[in-house]
Amino acid sequence: MKLMKSEEPLPRRAVALILLFCVSEMRAEPARYSVPEETERGSFVANIAKDLGLTGEELLARQARLVPEGEKQYLQLNQHTGDLVVREQMDREELCGQSEPCL
Repeated sequence: MKLMKSEEPLPRRAVALILLFCVSEMRAEPARYSVPEETERGSFVANIAKDLGLTGEELLARQARLVPEGEKQYLQLNQHTGDLVVREQMDREELCGQSEPCL
């Protein structure tokens, strides 16, 4: 029985296999947080670093940031600590109008 020699070197195949395992373990899940209407500015919402299993330094290194969907940025992220706080009070009528439910 004759063994066929692969044209691709073993280390390259090993790297591809490791990447496949790493990517298969990755998943994107949206994080959802509730903030009561008209919560005071500076109020703590959550620690994103803790929820993501990261340190504040890792958040900073990855340049984590919040990207608002509208004109106003209602929340603020402290990249050093991972704390998410209210930057500006939210008004349900301003955000959702008369639509129910307002999420």
